Amino acid sequence: MIHKRNLSKWLCCALLIGTLGMQTVRGEKTTGIIGKNEWLFYGYELTDAGDGPGTQASMELIQQFDQLLQKKGIKLVVTMVPIKMRLYAAHLPETIKLNDYMLSNYDRMSNALRAFGVSTVDLNTAFLNSPMRNSDTPLYFKLDTHWSTTGAMLAAETIEKTLMADSELRKILASVPAQAYKMTLGKFKRPSNGRDILQLLPPDSPAKKYAFDRFFQVTITRVGPVGTDLLGKQDPIDVSLVGTSYSMDWTGFADALRFTLQKEIFSMGIGADQGYWTGMESYLRDEAFQQKPPKLLIWEIPERDMVAPPDHKYRNVRYRMSNTEWIKRVTALVNKAAQP
Repeated sequence: MIHKRNLSKWLCCALLIGTLGMQTVRGEKTTGIIGKNEWLFYGYELTDAGDGPGTQASMELIQQFDQLLQKKGIKLVVTMVPIKMRLYAAHLPETIKLNDYMLSNYDRMSNALRAFGVSTVDLNTAFLNSPMRNSDTPLYFKLDTHWSTTGAMLAAETIEKTLMADSELRKILASVPAQAYKMTLGKFKRPSNGRDILQLLPPDSPAKKYAFDRFFQVTITRVGPVGTDLLGKQDPIDVSLVGTSYSMDWTGFADALRFTLQKEIFSMGIGADQGYWTGMESYLRDEAFQQKPPKLLIWEIPERDMVAPPDHKYRNVRYRMSNTEWIKRVTALVNKAAQP
């Protein structure tokens, strides 16, 4: 059994099970990039100043959504997932160099969102400064776009620190019923299934022979029964995590958040084919939100996807809509829900 005080030791032995295919909202073909030292990268992470208008539109929509939730008594916390290329730039091929826009984009967007009054979590700084970044259990998989369980746990820890450092967020968290969770480790390292970029490479690519990352299996479980009040009624779930494939169960991120916060959490992860705008709308339609909206809503968004607002021209037509239409639809759903 592992408790919160043993997190640093646990981070050396993380496991990620599962994999997920990717789709892109860009017009050009999704590409896998072969880097140095058997590292692979996702071409969609490459951005420049030409992506500025789309990014600005996304941030303005997030601001409007944040204000909408505030009127309902719900606190939004945006958590952007840093691009792998910045964290592991040393492993990029010689033909690819990060431009100034990519180097500063995370901080630029975070500062803009804060200026809009949106609470954000700075994962970029935490990941860049982590001693685990260049360890034998890195924060991201070598052959995959997603974070490893090491990265997922660091993200959860950073969120917890951010919440506790803000007086308003700390007060909200303190009002949420506690739920004990424990962590256990397997005894042997196993090959991970984090290898989605391999699917983007030609069948005869030499990268097909790269060794898979190996990690110890990690299991996080609830201790004891679900919390109840004095009348025996189950405590409400006051914290929700809504995000992309980084928040799906197989990444371990939602469980890591339950463990670090020691709270019950409702989680929903929506794949890249639908996108994070559709993902949030799907959550707002769900009875979990409609019947008992949370006090705290954590929205995980990949940094690379901020370039694509709902009306992005290369988005799957099934999930494309005008930016105005999206805010109208979520406004109706939020207003329809019960009061927190």
